Amino acid sequence: MGFGSQSGQVIIRTQAVQGTFQADLPTSGIGLKLRSGSLGTNRDLLIPDPEIGGGRDTTDAYLGAVAWSGDYEFYTRLNAMLTLFAAGFGSVSAPVAVETGVKKFTVTPLDSSALPFLSIEERIGSGLECFRYTDAVVNTLHLEAEANGYLQGTAGIIAALQTAGATPSDASTLWDNTNLIVGTNITVTYNGVQLPAKSFNFDLTNNFEDDDFGLGSLFLKGLTGKGREVTGSFTIRPQDSTLFRQASYGATSATTAGGLSTKAPLVIEAKTYEKIGATAVGTLKLTMPNFVLSPHSFDPSGDDVIETDIEGRAVRPAAGTPVCTAEFTVSRQTVA
Repeated sequence: MGFGSQSGQVIIRTQAVQGTFQADLPTSGIGLKLRSGSLGTNRDLLIPDPEIGGGRDTTDAYLGAVAWSGDYEFYTRLNAMLTLFAAGFGSVSAPVAVETGVKKFTVTPLDSSALPFLSIEERIGSGLECFRYTDAVVNTLHLEAEANGYLQGTAGIIAALQTAGATPSDASTLWDNTNLIVGTNITVTYNGVQLPAKSFNFDLTNNFEDDDFGLGSLFLKGLTGKGREVTGSFTIRPQDSTLFRQASYGATSATTAGGLSTKAPLVIEAKTYEKIGATAVGTLKLTMPNFVLSPHSFDPSGDDVIETDIEGRAVRPAAGTPVCTAEFTVSRQTVA
């Protein structure tokens, strides 16, 4: 008969102690509603080379060191995204009350490379298998939306430890059932001007290594984030050539290429249409104070209206200012 994918579940919980699965995940975690995805085993079967004096057949094989990784793809719901961003960036300020039952959380990147761990429970199908992962990190976070579509996301996860055969938790009270967000309620603002964007992408990459193995152990020695990358892009039908000149020449008024780049704030704000309190709506606001546009070209073709995909990267502002800030207005009272 087989096992249907839709009867599975994924629950995540911020982990307090490295190496120890978070025991209160069944009661305090948050269930991710996924479009697809799971963590897969990254492991080699070690096959020895042929030896002089040996036969033509392989004499033996051993299992090598192991780690787990994969992508979770989803329609973006803000309560779950708060936990993922908190793990991916690392620092969450004390929440501020907006109104009864609604709080605002501000998430910023840590300078430290030691980011928070997650504990994850992943049930595959209705009874095929149930895994628990300890010391999982958010390696990548991707958000995207088109004007006539949903805000969607992908979280790239790496985990150091997996156990099988766990008793599945009751996720009925843990699901993030908050409202979805559509492109008609998303704005992209650059240098204080709202752009006529047709779509956008946002990416956080922590550049964890999933092959840091050492002698005497089957498992990763640790998970340390390397250089952080915060990038974004948007598609527009340009009304003039100012953004092209800024990206390719260095300044909007330039008429020939220069060597310096212009940095300006990029703000992406997404809101639910539905209220989550008496008056407040669910909101995610991404602010990158110093965003540099990458050089690009126009691409005219036949009778097509000219559209341009403009990419860029957030660079570090003055000391003490985060490279990117994520502000969440949500119905959760704490980070899962």
